[in-house]
Amino acid sequence: MNLSDAVSTCVDETDIEKWEKKGRSDILAWVAYLPLAEGSFVYDIWFNPKTGEEVERCPWLRKLPKMNKYVCRIHDVKPRHCREYPKSRRHAQKTGCKGI
Repeated sequence: MNLSDAVSTCVDETDIEKWEKKGRSDILAWVAYLPLAEGSFVYDIWFNPKTGEEVERCPWLRKLPKMNKYVCRIHDVKPRHCREYPKSRRHAQKTGCKGI
């Protein structure tokens, strides 16, 4: 795996601790602990707990029936990088995010 790819889907220990504290084993099941080098690692997210394979899109994002709108099913505890997404109006336009 390319490290730059992992960084875009990594969470830090504050997200992990929050999910542990709130008993969100459903979310934690989708987190992979990936060692990088001696003593360093990342928590990469959205790995299918049944197959161990990385999924192409967030498992918590759901399209509303008969609408062109999506909702986050873990909004109250979503990871920091999701809370900060998109980084700018330009980033939103580039990625197709309609959040701005």
